[in-house]
Amino acid sequence: MVYQIAVMNSRRIALVFLAACSSPAAQPASKPVETAAPKAAATVGATQEKHGDRPASNTTQPARIERPSKRLSIPEARTYMLALINRDRASQGLGPVTLDEGAATAAGQAHAEDMAKLGYLGHWGSDGSVPEERHTAAGGADMVLENALCFTDEQRRTLDASPTIDPAQIERAESLFFDEVPPNDGHRKNILKPAHTRVGIGVAQPVETDKEIAVPCFAQEFVDGYGTYAALPKKAKAGATVHVEGVLAEGARPSGVGVARIAAPRPLTPAELNKRRSYPVPKPFQMYWGPGFVTPIQVKIDGPRFSIDVPLADKSQAGQAGLYEISVWAKLGGSEENTMVSLRTILVE
Repeated sequence: MVYQIAVMNSRRIALVFLAACSSPAAQPASKPVETAAPKAAATVGATQEKHGDRPASNTTQPARIERPSKRLSIPEARTYMLALINRDRASQGLGPVTLDEGAATAAGQAHAEDMAKLGYLGHWGSDGSVPEERHTAAGGADMVLENALCFTDEQRRTLDASPTIDPAQIERAESLFFDEVPPNDGHRKNILKPAHTRVGIGVAQPVETDKEIAVPCFAQEFVDGYGTYAALPKKAKAGATVHVEGVLAEGARPSGVGVARIAAPRPLTPAELNKRRSYPVPKPFQMYWGPGFVTPIQVKIDGPRFSIDVPLADKSQAGQAGLYEISVWAKLGGSEENTMVSLRTILVE
């Protein structure tokens, strides 16, 4: 996308563009087959609910949020953007998300800084990382979906170590995300995914110069927090087995564990990054299910607890190295649909 500028006070201001990542568009591989006498809680095949697919039950007029009267520090900017996100969710009858000041914000901040520093937009980082990989590296274990906004001129900039952010720019960013219309409304759907419980927010702004007015870049990292999970190794050998276990919160019933694989990350130039705008979460090449289904390895499920030993081997590919993605699936509330609630990565060599 060509970099565009608008003249303001004899200086230029970068126009920002958007990128959204999405949940798997298709059913996971290896749809389970029922046994002769399946348990009642395991009588349907698994599907990943696309974010935003469940319609909101109540649409209301958005609450008015007063704009701050001063420029904001990064922590203040995060708080204001959170208020705008929750205003937009409330307008569609959805409950609020809380600010995740841990792994989600750390991952979002690193990505916002990377984009602003190098002048690109997308969900891959300059080191070749993807959102769930950055979230995992920061210590996250839950499912994460990212919205991103930045400029795309591929020009290096120096970041302001202590920027002040114009509240109008935060409003503009949230409006660009939320006011999308179908079919190009991935950011809006992400904001309105009912399963989200938290959001991390990254904010980065270059140093203003005599030639350019500084504008911020943003990364929103929406998290589905429904459990606690035992640690996974950061690296492993192809064919190794990893132990996956966890305990889900009340209202979430564990149902399966999936394994996906993508190419190992490699450094990417800003030009390459600007060509990789949309990012779909990888579909598992193998799913493992709990009691009641024919499955290669059965997930042990005891109430909210689950465990399984998973082989890191993609037999459909000649080379089995790469970035493996371990997902945990659950049924939320009274729904019988399977939703991905955890997604972590392991570099397999």
